[in-house]
Amino acid sequence: MISRPLFPRSRRGSVIVVVLVTLLLASLMIVKFMESSAVELTLATRRADRERLRQDAYGALETLLAVMAEIKAADDDQLNDPGQGWNDPYSYAGESPREGVTVSYAFQDESGKASLPSMKFEELIELSRALGLGDNDAKRFADGLFAWSKENHQTQDIEAEASRYERDDPPITVPKRSLRSWDELKAVRVAREYVYDEQGVLTPFGAALRENVSLYDFEGTNVNSLAPALGTARGWDATQAQQLAGYRAGKTGRKPGSPPWFRSMEDVTGVIGANVDVKGLDASIKLLRVTVTVREGAASMSLQALLGLAKGVALPEVAKPGEASTAAGANGGAASAQGAAGKKNQAGASQADGKQTTTGQAGRRGTGSAGNATAGAGGTTEKLDYPFSILEVVETAAPPSILSPEAEPTSL
Repeated sequence: MISRPLFPRSRRGSVIVVVLVTLLLASLMIVKFMESSAVELTLATRRADRERLRQDAYGALETLLAVMAEIKAADDDQLNDPGQGWNDPYSYAGESPREGVTVSYAFQDESGKASLPSMKFEELIELSRALGLGDNDAKRFADGLFAWSKENHQTQDIEAEASRYERDDPPITVPKRSLRSWDELKAVRVAREYVYDEQGVLTPFGAALRENVSLYDFEGTNVNSLAPALGTARGWDATQAQQLAGYRAGKTGRKPGSPPWFRSMEDVTGVIGANVDVKGLDASIKLLRVTVTVREGAASMSLQALLGLAKGVALPEVAKPGEASTAAGANGGAASAQGAAGKKNQAGASQADGKQTTTGQAGRRGTGSAGNATAGAGGTTEKLDYPFSILEVVETAAPPSILSPEAEPTSL
């Protein structure tokens, strides 16, 4: 009797194919699961790094503030230059960051520029000439900008008159207050012709203007970090500029024991001459932009803070009642109602591409130079006497997040 196989060869081959296909599908599912898990693990790691380094960054900033306040109190109540000792606050304080963390500081003296809200019409014309505009163009630029920002300015160019803005699409009401952002200049008639080209890119004059002018309101430009064209606009020649630079670099003779920066305008006139125009200049920092960068392994976090070091320093003027449509139309959505220093705390946060910004007097903690914070379960109020005003805070974490800005968590 001939025995027959229980399963024909064709059926056994089909079973093998089904098993192989099942293994292939299972392998693909495992690979996809591993990829998904790797992304989730990476995101969780980045969030953890960001939160951990954020605390280090704010700790480094507060260390700097404490050192600056102590040096200011000990040095005739003035801050002139980072070389006073606050460029390396941890060394000055005899402390160090958390183990494995490195901290670096960068400083930019915003008060080394000319304050646009404080500038006079003739001063803006002279600066525009120093930046390369001819006489007529300098007057047209200043006229267009002042027609936009000054209440009592008598417009000289018909194209800069308020009635011309009403014909725009959408119509714009001239705000009669200083610029809140450089992008706002794109809406300012006449003046925008000199700052932006037809593609909306900054012209050489526009770039130089941003290097020499600040949108913030303060009194007195710090001669220790004087912007390049401000001396030229005052009639200083190349020799006087070289003398100032030589004094800072130690090439020009200084009195024994004198620091390599100016402590008063008497020091300045002693170098470049008593008859030189130094009106509106002084030797102290009023507005300082600090960038704190903390690193731990491959992770890093940058914290940029704008510090008001003197009374009267303010953000661009807050919007007037009924001006919301003007801000939207003029800035294309770029203008924001930012609070002024000394007013009630106004803090708003926006986040995009791993960058988070807080503007207003309060800074991160809801406290200004003398803000209030609620502490304890009983709701008792504790007064925090910050030595300086924190006007702006910008956080940047690296590497950038994989998630879209809408999906990113906000924790400030």
